[in-house]
Amino acid sequence: MSTSNSSAAIRQRLDVEEGLDRLMGERSLYLQILRRFLQDYRDACPRIAALLSAQLEARAQLIAHSLKGSAGLIGAQLVHDQSVLVENAIAAGADCGALLAQLDTVLHETCASIDNLLRDHGDNVAPGEAPALDPAQLHALIEELVRLLREGDGAAIDLVEKSAPVLAAALGVPTFQLVAAATHAFDFETALDALEMEI
Repeated sequence: MSTSNSSAAIRQRLDVEEGLDRLMGERSLYLQILRRFLQDYRDACPRIAALLSAQLEARAQLIAHSLKGSAGLIGAQLVHDQSVLVENAIAAGADCGALLAQLDTVLHETCASIDNLLRDHGDNVAPGEAPALDPAQLHALIEELVRLLREGDGAAIDLVEKSAPVLAAALGVPTFQLVAAATHAFDFETALDALEMEI
């Protein structure tokens, strides 16, 4: 495999530039979200398989759906695409054993890429400071985001990306990640539920 092809394959597993673009170049926030991704999803496939074995399809589908959004947020395209296939197969009541095995493979490879990135760079990056925003401005920002989510307006995605550092500081990284991933996946209802729990 040529160097360029190898680099392209790595970018499909984890496109750091794309992930940073979604967070307005906030590297420290991106690294925090990568750490959270590992905590939340490294064992996602065994959890999905166990839920399917227990005939808890709705819960299994929810994990695949959440993984899809989070993978899209960080720039993990292969995991995103395979999660879509698994989610759709569960929704259709189809046997998704082979698809889940493929997801497990690409997820394992992506997590290894994240481990390498965090080992090489993560510990050397100090947390960044969010831009100062007074309480009234923050309230207005969140109110606008809530409005856009309720209306199903795609402008919510732009607002989340543009305001990523402020929202992460205000909501905390775990809640911000959930809101951002759900918004990116056009799952505005989940994003709204997560946001309204914090306001």
